Amino acid sequence: MAEPRRVVVLGGGFAGLHLVRRLEGHLRHEASVTLVDRQNYHLFTPLAYPLRDATAPAGFKFIQSEVTAIDLEHRRVGTADGELPYDHLVIALGSVTNDYGIPGVRENALPVKWLSDAEALKRHVLDIFESAATETDIARRRELLTFIIVGAGPVGVELASSLRDLMDHTLRRIYPSIDFYTDVTIHLLDGADRVIPGMDPRLSRIAMKRLEQQRVRVLLNTLVSEIRPGAVHTKDGAQLRGRTIVWSGGVKVNPLVASLDVPKSKDGRIVVDDHFRVNGRDDVLALGDAAYFESQGKGLPQLAQVAVLEAPAAARNLAALVRGQPTAPFVYHRKGDLIALGRTQAGAEFAKLGGFVLGGFPAWTVWRVNYLMQLLGVRNRASLLIEWILSFFAGRLVANTP
Repeated sequence: MAEPRRVVVLGGGFAGLHLVRRLEGHLRHEASVTLVDRQNYHLFTPLAYPLRDATAPAGFKFIQSEVTAIDLEHRRVGTADGELPYDHLVIALGSVTNDYGIPGVRENALPVKWLSDAEALKRHVLDIFESAATETDIARRRELLTFIIVGAGPVGVELASSLRDLMDHTLRRIYPSIDFYTDVTIHLLDGADRVIPGMDPRLSRIAMKRLEQQRVRVLLNTLVSEIRPGAVHTKDGAQLRGRTIVWSGGVKVNPLVASLDVPKSKDGRIVVDDHFRVNGRDDVLALGDAAYFESQGKGLPQLAQVAVLEAPAAARNLAALVRGQPTAPFVYHRKGDLIALGRTQAGAEFAKLGGFVLGGFPAWTVWRVNYLMQLLGVRNRASLLIEWILSFFAGRLVANTP
């Protein structure tokens, strides 16, 4: 009996995790599958929710380690714990925060990419309110309570809305000495001419209306030139001061991808064909944020939705390659977009219904149900559902834990 083929999957994000889950139904004894990721959980980024049981399926191997090098010539992957030889490699490495070379972003702004970033931001916000509650100088209190979010994409818009929701429905009761109408300011900046510019313009209008209702000050066509401690400088010479500066300005490809001698797109992603093959090779596939998959003349965006839709097709093709069978091309069919806008509010666009757009409570219901059903594992779904119910009726848990 032939030795099982060694399949190594790099990255346990949406692309990597959904790929190995699909492989469970395609590959049994033909291959030894290893998933490598630096975390021992999958972060469900639309909800910043860690799925503790969502690593490799039973029968597959999971290695928690940092990937340090990829040697395509000798078919080896370097990790912090040693080398992994492979017969088939899948590059599904997630993206990283893109600061666009703007001075001071890394030093003076809070990122919102990883679970640790979300936890650090929560602690920071609570510390700010603790300090502001005892600050007697009005000017200093208002500067303390000024929040500046750079980037009005889905992350920035949902963060601004969620932050105001947290203040109005939870923190207001805890800090009665703070005037949440006059003392607190939330700025949302973006260089585009509308919020969530990558989504349908009708969703942008729904989001903009909701942000105005939540007293979020949106500054469009505003480019940041530098971020200093407690201050954001724009290219038109303006300056915004605040103790909390959050960077949600976008993502870029994982730095490991830059070291690979393979064709890449202008933004540095690995160019793949419609079978997910890298440079026509049957032993190396790429998908998700690391891959540039062209559809209708342009590359698919670096979104979780794209990675989840690519994974089943990539898994089928990988199984076919392991068996020496022909592969099939992937055709992308977009589902639409969802944007959360705080308590009981959202926007939804349904591509399969002719671009039908929905807002308000019905869209919020669609948003909740959609992401709840996308969670892997019954226990994760049940835990999150209970958490949602409790937070809706009793407010969010805001304990400032280390």
